[in-house]
Amino acid sequence: MKFIIKPASTLFITAVITVAVLSVVYNLTLEPIENQKRRTQETVMREILPRATEYHEIETEKTGSITAVYEGYFSSDALDDKVLVGYVIQLSPEGYSGKIDLVVGINRGIGKISGMRVLSHTETPGLGALAVKENFYNRYESMPLMPLTVVRNNPGEYEIQAITSATITTRAITNAVNEAIEWYLMNSPGTAETEDEE
Repeated sequence: MKFIIKPASTLFITAVITVAVLSVVYNLTLEPIENQKRRTQETVMREILPRATEYHEIETEKTGSITAVYEGYFSSDALDDKVLVGYVIQLSPEGYSGKIDLVVGINRGIGKISGMRVLSHTETPGLGALAVKENFYNRYESMPLMPLTVVRNNPGEYEIQAITSATITTRAITNAVNEAIEWYLMNSPGTAETEDEE
């Protein structure tokens, strides 16, 4: 019996120590990881809605794969009030290998998509993972606020050319962009007169 108790006790103590160490490491790294995620997201928001100088998350109904909505405001010393210039909509659709976290910027004054970026994904390297490349996400920029469809070749006015051998990933992202467009058309308080593009 003692031959069983001694190894079991050693194993139990080792497991308790391991769990305690992992818990301490998790708690120590949680805040820096969250801060890094927040900084990355702020950088991406500035890229896809560059006319805004500040962003504020708003309370709104989150349908489909929408996880958060931010209003983008422009403010300067020359203005008495902040001007709402657009929205950044965060979504998390299901891709080929798992969730794809992305953001879509919509320019309120112009009524077009101002940008799209993938924040994180688990898509296949060399295929769906190409969604983070500039030559892919640029396909969405300046698209009108109309439902977009995915095609394999020769995209038309409201069409997005699929990443080669990654149609499922492209379709998941495009469907999410369509959700962002639909949210905007249903919830935006209308087109505002905003300052001219630089």
